[in-house]
Amino acid sequence: MRTVRWIAGIGLLPGALLGGATALTLAWRERLPDRLPNQGGVGDRPVMTTIPVDTLTAILIGVALAAWITGLVVFLAAGRLPRIPRHWLRAGVQVAVATVASAAVTILLMVLGAALDATTAADVNISWGYFAATMAVPAVVAAGSGLVAILLAGRAPERPSDPTATTVSAAAPQRAQPTSAVDDERLLWWESRSLRPVVWAMVALALSGLLLAAVLVPLVGVPGWAGLAPTVTAPVLLPFTRYRLAIDARGVRLTFGLVRWRLPLTAIAAAEETSLDAATWLTRGMLRGATDRTLPLLPGPVLALRLTDGTCRLVTCRDVGTAVNAVNALRARATAR
Repeated sequence: MRTVRWIAGIGLLPGALLGGATALTLAWRERLPDRLPNQGGVGDRPVMTTIPVDTLTAILIGVALAAWITGLVVFLAAGRLPRIPRHWLRAGVQVAVATVASAAVTILLMVLGAALDATTAADVNISWGYFAATMAVPAVVAAGSGLVAILLAGRAPERPSDPTATTVSAAAPQRAQPTSAVDDERLLWWESRSLRPVVWAMVALALSGLLLAAVLVPLVGVPGWAGLAPTVTAPVLLPFTRYRLAIDARGVRLTFGLVRWRLPLTAIAAAEETSLDAATWLTRGMLRGATDRTLPLLPGPVLALRLTDGTCRLVTCRDVGTAVNAVNALRARATAR
């Protein structure tokens, strides 16, 4: 299963992007002028310099192809590394290739789309709105492709037991300070975890945008600045690079970036451990959307909270067994009262 995901991420995804863009470019060739605006031609600005359509196509397709080939070489060379570093290097390469390839071919198709059925470069009329879209749309496409690449990479192999390497912080049952005239004992358990796929996606977006702009601006002029789109959108992911799960007498609370939700103990019928495979997780995400609260942040072992209304909430959790015991212990204590 992992091999199939790697093949899809580093092979089929960029191959589909390049193949689709090349096929569409060839289909449009008879409807395009020989040259396109290189400087000017936006809004009321006159066209100052032009660039051949074939040259622009070769540059942008070449950038995507070079990123793909380089990524394949690094991907294969990473096979000599230990399991966990190998996974994260390959995941980062996969995300970088997907974002660079998708941004490059999107820029190409949008620039060519504006020139369809024009006779000469002077006849190509690009509005400021379309120019702004040329900056924004490649960023959206790059972010979407990077997310798909992360999902295809899946979870890293389990790290060997090492107390000094774990990032999970858990507190054993503690006695809190009294909150009323009667001592109140509270069980507290929490987990804070960095979502490394999101971190890798953010870094890959930032670097790929700088690389695209550095290559494209000297070659194609103003349209090349659209290559910065992935860099501009990368900081959007920063608040979502970590999540925190807390379980105490008030209920179960999850904080993920700007998203916060809480389930009171009275709404939970039972807690149990389950597992969600990557294929099901990816399918559910596509069908229901990332805002679906029943969808955990990552596939693999998850905390399943059976609610009193008959529904189920799945929660990303590394130490699932401890979380299950904590929730059930708190529920039993609350019921005993």
